[in-house]
Amino acid sequence: MKKTKLFSKLIRSYIYFALTLGLVVVVFLMIALDINTQTIELRLPTLLLVLGLFGMSIYIFSQLMVKRITRPLEQIAEAIERMGKGEYKERLSITADYEFSVIQHRFNEMAESLEQAERENRRLQDSKQRMLADLSHDLKTPVTTIQGYAKALQLGLVDSEEKKERYLQLIYNKATVVTALIDDLFRLSKLERPDHPISVERGDLAELLREIAADYYDAMEDKGMVMELDIPSGEVMADYDPGLMRRAIANLLSNAVQHNSGGTVVLIALEELAEDVRIRVQDNGGGISDELKEVIFDPFVRGDAARPGDGGTGLGLAISKQILELHRGELKLDNRNGLTVFELVVCKKSGTGEPAAGHE
Repeated sequence: MKKTKLFSKLIRSYIYFALTLGLVVVVFLMIALDINTQTIELRLPTLLLVLGLFGMSIYIFSQLMVKRITRPLEQIAEAIERMGKGEYKERLSITADYEFSVIQHRFNEMAESLEQAERENRRLQDSKQRMLADLSHDLKTPVTTIQGYAKALQLGLVDSEEKKERYLQLIYNKATVVTALIDDLFRLSKLERPDHPISVERGDLAELLREIAADYYDAMEDKGMVMELDIPSGEVMADYDPGLMRRAIANLLSNAVQHNSGGTVVLIALEELAEDVRIRVQDNGGGISDELKEVIFDPFVRGDAARPGDGGTGLGLAISKQILELHRGELKLDNRNGLTVFELVVCKKSGTGEPAAGHE
């Protein structure tokens, strides 16, 4: 059996070593034994020959042990030591018996897992630092504006009622932006909890999608955008939280309106499959780069590096992704062929267990 291969080889090695020693003894007796007198004559050349054969046997046996056991163990120990210093790219590549091959395979699997975990940890740390910087930026900008206009009003620098009304409206608008940011940040922090309660119920996703599309029709028409629908006329039933699912889909349509210009065609489609429902929000607007695609669902990521004040909080897609994950679903992005396609995958049957009491 393979699992006893090393043990069998060791047994054979010991047997060969014993036979070799026996052969040395036989040679010694053949040379030193005087059959006529039945005595052993120990001469220096004979002694040296026997000692040489004995030493050679020990050397050959020790080399076999080094090759089969000691050297692989040294390589494994060195690899573990390097990994202990944080070198997770370390991999074993040794030629050895079955048992050591198993150790090598498991070690390399463990090293791969640790390397992936290290990369993910580094990505999360970078994301956290970027999120804190972006949060500081997004809060500081409107707060600074509010302070400036409030100070002007306080010092009496505003000389007309019309101007005063305009300043007050700007203060209100900026305060609304800060409130929306804080609300979204609070909502995202709750959604990231794996035990966040959701109120799952059986509902018609096709009707929900038609309602959300109607909510955004005027906004798209005002910007000169074209909305196209590909939604079945009949019911498409699935288990979902109506409030959260509405928010997830609405965030995608809101993004399409905010980040595209007139003439953009936005397709809202729904496809029913055997086990799940696919909702697709597609546009032929400005597009999303491959570089941005890698982080598009991270908090505070927006459609360009300049991070313009487009009215969004930069948390919409992160919230949508968390909502889909709470439903055991998936949110994906396809940016090929000059299109931006967000696809929501919603399981027909809830995998979330018992319906929760509710959510905020």
